[in-house]
Amino acid sequence: MRVAKKKSLSPTELIDWLNDEGVIDLDWDFPEDGDLIEAGLDSAVVLKLVVAIHDQFEIELEPADLTGKNLATPTSLAAFIADRIA
Repeated sequence: MRVAKKKSLSPTELIDWLNDEGVIDLDWDFPEDGDLIEAGLDSAVVLKLVVAIHDQFEIELEPADLTGKNLATPTSLAAFIADRIA
């Protein structure tokens, strides 16, 4: 799923984007409030995520951005990205 740079994504679009970018493999019916850590979000996946977010949204993430709150679910991650590009 190619999305325009600097466009925020809905949680469902974010799930599709994470799969399409090869960041993490989520089931097609992964819930918007599903736990990303339980789904396999580990330190290696976080590194892929940081690169993918930078490439797609031109956002520089700092270690302080990589909190459980921001990375907990597709909904929280989508809200974090939307806040950063607003």
